[in-house]
Amino acid sequence: MVRMALSYWLSKAAPKAWILTLLLILCTGLLVLLHMQLNNWQVGFYNHLQQHNLAGFYHSLVQFALICSILVAASGWQTHVKMLLQLRWRQWLTNKYITLWLHKQNYFHMKFLVKAIDNPDQRIGEDIQLFVTHSLDLAVGLLRHLITLIVFSVVLWRLSGEIRVSLLTTEVIIPGYLVWSALLYSAFGTWVTIKIGRPLMLQNNLQQSNEANFRYSLIRLKEYAEGVVLCKGDTWEKHNLLKWFSNIVITQLAIIKTTRDITWISSAYTQLSTVFAFLIASPKYFNDELQLGQLFEISGAYWYVHSALAYIIESFGKIAQWQAVTNRLREFCTQLRLIQSQHLASNTFFYNPDTLITKELSVFSPAGHILVNKLTLALPSGESLLITGPSGCGKTTLLQTLAGVWPYFSGQMSCPPDSSVLFLPQKPYIPIGSLRAAVLYPYKHVSVTDNKVEEALHICKLAALLPRLDIETDWSKNLSPGELQRLSLARAILHRPKWIFLDETTACIDAAMEAEIYQILKEKLPDAAVISIGHRDTLTSYHRKILKLNGTGGWSYSEQPQQ
Repeated sequence: MVRMALSYWLSKAAPKAWILTLLLILCTGLLVLLHMQLNNWQVGFYNHLQQHNLAGFYHSLVQFALICSILVAASGWQTHVKMLLQLRWRQWLTNKYITLWLHKQNYFHMKFLVKAIDNPDQRIGEDIQLFVTHSLDLAVGLLRHLITLIVFSVVLWRLSGEIRVSLLTTEVIIPGYLVWSALLYSAFGTWVTIKIGRPLMLQNNLQQSNEANFRYSLIRLKEYAEGVVLCKGDTWEKHNLLKWFSNIVITQLAIIKTTRDITWISSAYTQLSTVFAFLIASPKYFNDELQLGQLFEISGAYWYVHSALAYIIESFGKIAQWQAVTNRLREFCTQLRLIQSQHLASNTFFYNPDTLITKELSVFSPAGHILVNKLTLALPSGESLLITGPSGCGKTTLLQTLAGVWPYFSGQMSCPPDSSVLFLPQKPYIPIGSLRAAVLYPYKHVSVTDNKVEEALHICKLAALLPRLDIETDWSKNLSPGELQRLSLARAILHRPKWIFLDETTACIDAAMEAEIYQILKEKLPDAAVISIGHRDTLTSYHRKILKLNGTGGWSYSEQPQQ
């Protein structure tokens, strides 16, 4: 937890982080000193009032205006520096977690963990923001109250003098009794608050997950709205959403009860502390050992000391939230690193730009079931391979293995480097943005001219989209499945990969268009190897080599004569 909090200050961005931190400490310390000056100012102000000293009264007002002017300026700069530090820290931490999440396809492999991480989007988007905000708020508050405690304890000790207490026949002299009274009073309040509020930390952690699950359900309903409305699933979806929301309600009721109990303690503690300082200082005042101004100075100093000591009581809810998001981020980071430790040894996997080779390759499901058993084949660049078999036999999993993204296999395999591979799944991924960016994804291809983009769209029968080439929208929601598949094929024409993996990419295209697409790939990319998955019999004529899977790990391999 501490390592996570301090990682930013130990990174390459440390110089800027430390400059902002030192400025924040300077502003915080200055604010405490200014509050001490205001507390000291009360002595003269109330004494002038008691003595009906008009000149002294006006002089005190001028002092007050000067101190407050500096205090206001310091407060503004403290807020500015703290918010800037929050932004820079969050920016650094978000970059770190996104990098870790995307490293070696962790975002894909994490779903195979025994204990899969829920809602990584919330952990990166919301939990980091809450972690940074709460961490700085708590740290700045702790620093301010620590300086306040030291400064005003010295003031309170000076004003306390000593008190004599008779215990049976012995008289005990207690120096700085006001400080000891504040310490005992605050220690008791803190102990009671922690004892009562301990469940709040677990409840907040659970509520973060509940909120994320509910939000994910809402997003899924929006994403699959067409399927739901065609199935008339409104009633079912309402029941499902309310079921997820009921978890939020149940946990929130528990949080409300715990927060209520903490509020009772905090409120009683605060209200009693208002008169506590006057109560314990009253003997000296009524014995004429203190003037009215000194009594108010004692009250002010005691309030600052008690406020510093009561920091845990007042911030317990925020501490509970901070611990909850910290635990979620730490768990996220731990699981991502666990994925890396489960990656296969490098001696089973190597790159070959010219030939795809497997030697006794066995592919497994995450549960360990054999999907393909000891497959041995060699596919040079420029060749074509069709993988067929019944649904669920492992065709897509084998294709993902050959593409280098499926981790559960044994044996040896050589794959082409990533830069020469293009994988076209049945449901193409289309990023939100312009149509031009969608066609060029995942590379920017600055050198690709408009003419080439237009030619690729014409070839794939998408010329009607040309007027909207630079319109930014969620194109996956605005195009039909067939249009999306043709758009992904336009990528292949533009990227000119040496290895093309097609996972039922033409399933939503009619047979005539399918034939035309494969003919175009052959003409435009004559040196590219094409590895396809499909159920249509028509696909056989576009591939020279056929690999059939039987669903129990067995397979058969055949070659068709050159056409």
